[in-house]
Amino acid sequence: MNQKQLLEVIGAMKNEILDILLSANLAKDKQAQQALLTIESMFERLDLEVTEVIPKEVLTSYFDGVDEATKALNKAGIGPKHGLAASISGSGKVASAFNNHVHLEAIAEITDNTMLDFKAAIRTARNNTNLSVKDALSSVKKDLQSGIIKGSPREIITRRAAESFIKEGMTSFITVDGKKLPLDFYSEVVTRTNLKKANIDGALNRYTDNGIQYVTVSGNTPTCHECYQYRDIVFSLINNGGDFPYLPPNTFPLHPNCECSISPYVIEYKTQSEINDAKNKAAKFNPEKDTRSESQKKAYERQQALNRQSNAEKKQFMRWNSTLGADNYKTLGAFRRAKRSNSPKFQELQSAYRSLSQAT
Repeated sequence: MNQKQLLEVIGAMKNEILDILLSANLAKDKQAQQALLTIESMFERLDLEVTEVIPKEVLTSYFDGVDEATKALNKAGIGPKHGLAASISGSGKVASAFNNHVHLEAIAEITDNTMLDFKAAIRTARNNTNLSVKDALSSVKKDLQSGIIKGSPREIITRRAAESFIKEGMTSFITVDGKKLPLDFYSEVVTRTNLKKANIDGALNRYTDNGIQYVTVSGNTPTCHECYQYRDIVFSLINNGGDFPYLPPNTFPLHPNCECSISPYVIEYKTQSEINDAKNKAAKFNPEKDTRSESQKKAYERQQALNRQSNAEKKQFMRWNSTLGADNYKTLGAFRRAKRSNSPKFQELQSAYRSLSQAT
């Protein structure tokens, strides 16, 4: 299993747990307990899969960065140490030239940090899943006994448990501003960000190994104000108070999901005019100031709006699944197409969802 497959497993877990809750007769204590035990075993397997996958993926990403840096050095006209051979074989064996404490310590640190984040997220999601289902079962039973709600106990308990699970169950992290991040989203962010760090650290250590002092930062556009300030600026990897700002080792990734990359800047091959231009740009470097144009800001906001719409549709699809069950669209893609076209069927299902939600 690789990191992509691991994230697919995590992404599918929510639907699998939902299926367990919808298919079990949660009104019967024995079936409810069995459902919770089955869900618990799913989290235990996931914990083991993370232990198997993450160390390999960090190692691969790190040495991918080493190899990318080697190619960049060659393209820049510098003959890198150890030639152009791959730093790691397909079987995962590290070449002897790179099997040293600098590389191995960097890999170990990133692996440990990623594992700690991942396992803490799984543990939190497992606890929240258990609590959300148990709290829903207890609440519904009390309401049924007191006569607050009437109807089929199985249907009402199942629906309430499923809705509670979707709302709280897969929460794996709560941000400082109170946002609840589900396990699939948080796992993807943790994986992407830490593997990016491994890739960048591999490249930086390769540059340092070859005596490179200056680098530039590049990445996708449009981009956020944090990353934009670093673009097209020459930075120094040595803190000597020179003409170019110092780039500390752990600067990148700047933030979760940061997509910046670092390339060598070989000052010996630049003209005096090019060096002067680079110095002038570097003198204006201010990471606290947003220097994007209005059109660049608007392009980035449009991209973020599309991302928010996609996430909102995903959450809505899950809520409908918990209430409508088999009557809902089979896939998220079909749901999105129907919602965006506001098809007659979508309107019918929306009305059915609202009626069933109000009934409980």
